[in-house]
Amino acid sequence: MTDQVLDVLKLVLLALLYVFFARVLWAVWSEVRQPANARVDGVSPPAPTPAAGVAVPAGRREVKPAAGRGGTPARLVILEPKERRGTAFALGTRVDIGRETDNTVVIEGDAYISSHHAAISHHEGRIVVDDLDSRNGTYLNGVRLTQRQPLNTGDRVQVGYTVLEAQ
Repeated sequence: MTDQVLDVLKLVLLALLYVFFARVLWAVWSEVRQPANARVDGVSPPAPTPAAGVAVPAGRREVKPAAGRGGTPARLVILEPKERRGTAFALGTRVDIGRETDNTVVIEGDAYISSHHAAISHHEGRIVVDDLDSRNGTYLNGVRLTQRQPLNTGDRVQVGYTVLEAQ
């Protein structure tokens, strides 16, 4: 082969190598910047459910629990994932969060959530959040819980990819 043909083949190989690296970097970047509400293992997050777990008749709006006053929250509202944004849960005597259907807030399709992940309850006149020895932890305002912590209006609780705000 002539030197010109070898030079052209070198340039083609170099171009293919750059395309390959660009594709690898794009795949890695897509995984790193994947939003919190993205699919986990190809499973879509569940559709929103009514606040009290009761079906809403057609043509009627879902009634959300009242917001808290004076720094004491009265409800939890899902902020993430977007598919469930706005779903509210009244803070009764105890709110359990997890994958199992016996929880108050059931979160399916998230591999980072335990069957019984966290609980929000009343303790000594305050509303507190507890991690129920979950494998991946519960976060309150971005800090991993190591013990029971009080929950105030505006606080954010994260379990897996789900973010809930106390209101």
